[in-house]
Amino acid sequence: MRSYPIALIVVFLFIYILVSYFGFTVLKKLFSEQKQKYFQITYSNYSLLLLLGFIFLYIYPNKPECTSNYSFYFNFNAFFFTDFLIKIPISVAGIVSVFIHKKNILKFAALIIALGLGFGMIYGFVLGNKQIRISKIELEYQSLPNEFNDYKIVQLSDIHLGNSQKMKSILEKTAICIEKIKPDLILFTGDLVNNFASETEGWENTIRKITLLAESYSILGNHDYGDYTYWENNDAKTENLNKIILSHQKFGFQILKNQNKVIKLGNDSIFLVGVENWGHSPFPQYADFEKASEGIPENAFTILMSHDPAYWESQIKWGKSVDLTLSGHTHGAQWGINIAGIPFSMAYLMGKNWGGIYRYGNSFLNVNTGLGMVGTLLRIDMPAEISVITLKRGKVNGV
Repeated sequence: MRSYPIALIVVFLFIYILVSYFGFTVLKKLFSEQKQKYFQITYSNYSLLLLLGFIFLYIYPNKPECTSNYSFYFNFNAFFFTDFLIKIPISVAGIVSVFIHKKNILKFAALIIALGLGFGMIYGFVLGNKQIRISKIELEYQSLPNEFNDYKIVQLSDIHLGNSQKMKSILEKTAICIEKIKPDLILFTGDLVNNFASETEGWENTIRKITLLAESYSILGNHDYGDYTYWENNDAKTENLNKIILSHQKFGFQILKNQNKVIKLGNDSIFLVGVENWGHSPFPQYADFEKASEGIPENAFTILMSHDPAYWESQIKWGKSVDLTLSGHTHGAQWGINIAGIPFSMAYLMGKNWGGIYRYGNSFLNVNTGLGMVGTLLRIDMPAEISVITLKRGKVNGV
């Protein structure tokens, strides 16, 4: 888990109290005057218990960055967030009803919306987080070497081991899907864990079902460095990171840390570059593209693995010779909507490259929305994703 600035927590709690109060002003009118008193006591105690639980977990005496009990936090987050979301339309109706005449219609509509949100959240926690989407993408390049025409890459990202045993079934389903796809290359773009190397224990057999299907490479994500937890000293943090790197290798990945690897087919070759994590503040910036691309011939076809898509937007697309960048990190905020065939997620507020394919000139970026989950074990219309990218050689001078 990550820590959050105390100012942000205080603002959130203030908003929650306001939402709870105005929600109460609407809900109490569903009861007779005699029962309103009992409802007020029940509602107040319920909301107070949730507030105290939040304070207990996030302010004092616990600190989320020190926990390894993710399931307890995630279950509380699920309940608290669902409660907060349901109360929002009801509280808005309570505020707006002060200024309009048709109060009953407005409040009825708010209750319907609240119920819809509640059922949507329940679906996301119970069923949505078990689904897998296979995204099939074809990219055409004139610069692609002949032997790599129809070369098939599977991209996976953001497994976050340690969150839940639900990951076991997702990873086993992923292995079955990839076996049917028959890829030439499997690339994992970071965030194997939340914080601790101990999260990788017991997963070797499950993940090797995937990596045995094709040559497999990986990089580190922002969570893999242990930057979101407390360490007694730097040696303990370094030891944790080294164990995570070793786990990548035990799982069958060749990990690239600001390094590159030549991929050969017949007489042709392409280059795979893997950089360490780089993101806008507060995310760390460990990537070194110049070091990672040492020895790569000019104009060679190059695939870059960079966990955070911000790196492509800020550092790559404006001049670096990279044909395809593969990223993860965003999770697509673990929920989305589709408006007139156009997908949207709140992840857009953190960065416009939040999921799917993006292009600038001849450089493409694919953002995979991940297999695992963070914060809550929730996915709504944003299922775990397997990206299948097929490289096509375009015609050169009509040939």
